[in-house]
Amino acid sequence: MRTRPATLLIALLGFGLAGCATTPPQTGTASPSPVVTTAPASPSPSVTATPTPTTSASTTPAAQTDIELRGDGIGAYAFGAKEVDVTTLLEATLGEADESSQGIRCELDDSSPWARTVSWGDFWVEYDAKDASRKSPRTLAAWGVSAGSTLAAGVSVQDDVPLDLTFGQLKATYPEGKTKDLGLGDGSKRFILPNRIFFVGSGNRPDHMQAGAFSICE
Repeated sequence: MRTRPATLLIALLGFGLAGCATTPPQTGTASPSPVVTTAPASPSPSVTATPTPTTSASTTPAAQTDIELRGDGIGAYAFGAKEVDVTTLLEATLGEADESSQGIRCELDDSSPWARTVSWGDFWVEYDAKDASRKSPRTLAAWGVSAGSTLAAGVSVQDDVPLDLTFGQLKATYPEGKTKDLGLGDGSKRFILPNRIFFVGSGNRPDHMQAGAFSICE
């Protein structure tokens, strides 16, 4: 802000000079000459500069990206989405993956594609190629999370499906769900929810929750 300088006005006072005159002698006491009094100059009012208030721009922190694990994909991406796009979404909330591994999904199956799996603790994501070549582009194929585990902040499951239910509780909670035996002879099975998320395990307690591609390597 520009401050206009204050201008001090100085009053110039004139002093009256008393003239001297010759008078004839008078009888009595002579009257003294009048005294001229000089009044002090009135000070000029001071000008105080008012500081201009500073406006601070408020910065709103970026909202954390929420990730919903769905029966047909992750967040805004359906199964078949490009690996790079899904990775960007996941890393924005979870950071870099804890582990990563890749190779032929099932060495016992000649038609099995090249797959890459990345994991953050008990949560993992699988990307598959269309063939057995490591150089082929990969897309989102499946996701899974260990039963009974706690999801990271910013991650949720479609329809708020809990992770700590037994197969019996799942059947009671989701009567429209379907149970499929995996044919391994050990009681292993899948319980598939209406939203296509499923639980895999044996006995009465699932090992993990999953959605997407599922196969048994044998």
